[in-house]
Amino acid sequence: MNFYKMADMSMSDVREYLKNNQTIIFPYGVVEQHGCHLPLSTDIHNAEMISEIIAEGLDCIIAPTLNYCFSGGMLPGTINVKPNHFSEMVTDIIESLTVQGFRNIIIVPGHGGSESLENLRESLRIAKWMNPYLHQTNIFLISFEEYSPLAYQAVFEEHDFHSGKLETSMMLAYRPDLVHMEKIEMDPPEVAERLRQDPDSYQHKVFHTEMVEEIATTSQRADVKIGVMGHPELANPEFGREVLSEVRKNLIPALKKAIC
Repeated sequence: MNFYKMADMSMSDVREYLKNNQTIIFPYGVVEQHGCHLPLSTDIHNAEMISEIIAEGLDCIIAPTLNYCFSGGMLPGTINVKPNHFSEMVTDIIESLTVQGFRNIIIVPGHGGSESLENLRESLRIAKWMNPYLHQTNIFLISFEEYSPLAYQAVFEEHDFHSGKLETSMMLAYRPDLVHMEKIEMDPPEVAERLRQDPDSYQHKVFHTEMVEEIATTSQRADVKIGVMGHPELANPEFGREVLSEVRKNLIPALKKAIC
């Protein structure tokens, strides 16, 4: 594969690389429950498998993966970092890469949590606004589902959000050793269907007054014990490979055009 992991390179390797290529990929994920059949590291692998496809297509390097952001879930194994702290960390990393000489920074999220994504997108916009050093830096926040019709259909049309057919299939294609289909468990049917229709319905929000300005007290609903939001029983490695193939076919040309 025609890419290198920055963490495996020396200082002199990076210096030589920057003479001819100023593109780098920055993946991030989260440590989060993914049912009983997938590992807590699933979203980290999501980011890394897409990053490797991009890096190979662009012949560029991959920065070390950031393993933490905000999940919001409270089931065992989940590690939450507040969205503002996460966004500040990523912004610091982007600024550090820019100071070194990188001019095309491709951020690859492995976790689709809206709180982290929205906070990060706005934080990066403000950072570019306030820091003239970033004005000439191209920062891309990639959503791989936009480049795979199969993934887009699974998520936005079939409501396969979390630990379902899509994520399980991708893991079967990338790290089958970490997938245990025989351990698939689901919440009760009415809970599982509610989560598929509204992935934020794992949250329980309490208001103590009738004022619309009140900030809700949020916790995880007690009836969510597994948290799978999709149909993992339908997963297969071929579907995962087809999704990754579509990403390769559609995303690489778009990025090449953008950074040429």
